[in-house]
Amino acid sequence: MIRRKHNEVKSPALPKAAVMFGVLLIITGFLYVRLRNGTQIKAPREEEILSETEPVLYRQDDERWGEDRLGDSRFTMRSSGCLVSSIASAVSMESGMEETPGALNEKFSDRQVYDSEGNLQWEQLNALGEYRVDVYREVTSEVIDTCLSEGGYPIARVRMYALGNIHYVLIVGVQDGEYLCMDPLQDKLMKLSSYGNRVYALRCVSLASGR
Repeated sequence: MIRRKHNEVKSPALPKAAVMFGVLLIITGFLYVRLRNGTQIKAPREEEILSETEPVLYRQDDERWGEDRLGDSRFTMRSSGCLVSSIASAVSMESGMEETPGALNEKFSDRQVYDSEGNLQWEQLNALGEYRVDVYREVTSEVIDTCLSEGGYPIARVRMYALGNIHYVLIVGVQDGEYLCMDPLQDKLMKLSSYGNRVYALRCVSLASGR
């Protein structure tokens, strides 16, 4: 038999309801931080927008350029090249000529399109004179559909697996009520619903002589 000392006080156990409430608060806070500023996007159910051009699928982690750095930053194509790969895919489909992510990254690096952290500077890219950069203030399905109808390919900022890290994919069309995307980390077209249909920003990069 174990005797408790008279001055030993047993800590009261937290009620299960309080623990569950705390866990719920943590989950709610996490979801708020992850999903804030994102817009739920739905494709038109009765409309199909598909380019006659075969989608060009590029991987950011391709061994030919995966270890190339973005400008003078510490980041590589493998870790952070989804945006450049999306632009390369869009330009290649528009021109009908191969513009690999490796070649595009080399050009952007040589012409100081990146900042010191490897972030692409849109104004600097536009200043090159080779590309047209459309930066959309609104994130709507109408903006996406208009861009596609004009022969462009919207670049969407999403979160991997809907709640993961920031990632960029290229929207290439609409089919069966779903937006189809070129994902630089996949070998096939993905549905925007794979990222929760939530988009945080939209851009479109095309050739200056094109659209």
